[in-house]
Amino acid sequence: MFKSFFMGGFECSTHITQAGRRLDMLAASEHDKYAFEDYRRLSELGIYTVRESVRWHLIEKEAGRFDFSSVLPMMRSAAHAEMQIIWDLCHYGYPDDIDIFESEFVRRFARFARAFASLLANETDEPALIAPINEISFFTWAGGEVGYFNPFARAQGDRLKAQLVRAAIESVEAIWDVLPGARILHTDPVIHVIENSADDRDAAEYDRLLQYQAWDMIAGRFRPELG
Repeated sequence: MFKSFFMGGFECSTHITQAGRRLDMLAASEHDKYAFEDYRRLSELGIYTVRESVRWHLIEKEAGRFDFSSVLPMMRSAAHAEMQIIWDLCHYGYPDDIDIFESEFVRRFARFARAFASLLANETDEPALIAPINEISFFTWAGGEVGYFNPFARAQGDRLKAQLVRAAIESVEAIWDVLPGARILHTDPVIHVIENSADDRDAAEYDRLLQYQAWDMIAGRFRPELG
């Protein structure tokens, strides 16, 4: 599936911090300016597969209007460098005018995914590799359970996870409508939870198994009503 066993990746978080500041790690590292040079350095190490971010908050500042000028240079640099890109559509961040708990979030994300798939279809003949929503389980914990970053909710993890799963599924259908051969990747951190005592064993095992729940939802093994 991949051009190289090892992959490159560039930190690309775009969430909003508790201080109210929007992060844009691609801009902070200037990878968005020097993508071709970065790809050349990777190729010197025998790395030809890279995970990149599509910064939704920059592309859809106004609902339904898509400006892909922030991603096109990276896309064309990758083609020139013969890099295989896994495109990450939502890395914790989303446009300022969206309430992630509303159904409009799901519809907007699916439209965004469709627009990006159309861009890819026009720009390259290479098979598309797309990761719709980055780390649903971690996103759920950080944004919906402990309020670490947007949407700054607490004890709303299950609700947020369901929304993210719905959005992932709807986006995949939209992508496949444009690019039937697109390959989809769903990522999450792999963790292990150890009990402090025998009394904590069941709770620790429950928490450990939660890491698979988003994948089970997407696959329809758990809560199939999500799609």
